[in-house]
Amino acid sequence: MSGLLHESNLVMYDRTTESLWSQSRGVALVGEYTGIELELVSAVFMTVGELRQEIPGALILSEDTGHTRDYRHNPYAGYEVSEQLIAPVSRQDVRFPMKEIMYVFRMPDGPAVAVPRDDLPSGVHSTRLDGREVTLEHDGVRTTAAVDGVDAPVYLEMWFSFVTQHGDNAEVWELAAE
Repeated sequence: MSGLLHESNLVMYDRTTESLWSQSRGVALVGEYTGIELELVSAVFMTVGELRQEIPGALILSEDTGHTRDYRHNPYAGYEVSEQLIAPVSRQDVRFPMKEIMYVFRMPDGPAVAVPRDDLPSGVHSTRLDGREVTLEHDGVRTTAAVDGVDAPVYLEMWFSFVTQHGDNAEVWELAAE
């Protein structure tokens, strides 16, 4: 990470080209790769115990980094429950609490889609968005998405960030309302 923020969202730094990348959109903001978009990969959040059980040979990064920072504690503890942002944002939307966690995936050549994490029941959910068949599957631990049968990586993002970063190219799929 660069230590920089753009719209209260972390900015990634490429040491080789000195490009700065939007963490949320995966697009280079400045530098040699300006405008280029990274390929997304799905993220799964689990404990070390769950990882060792599911993938016994998985490598786990060491906390021994040679730096004095204590990685055993979250430096942003409590941030997700406060109404404060680290820096102001240019767009706000009150449909959800500012820091509500959303599952997000992107439709190829289409909008980014947000689904409220806490409202997502287990099971397979299907709908049509932007003229395409979209399926979301949640088993209580993992969440996967597919657009027209092709896997779409899913990641987590706070509501304020989703709205600010994706703006007019965004959809909200509220399964609880269905």
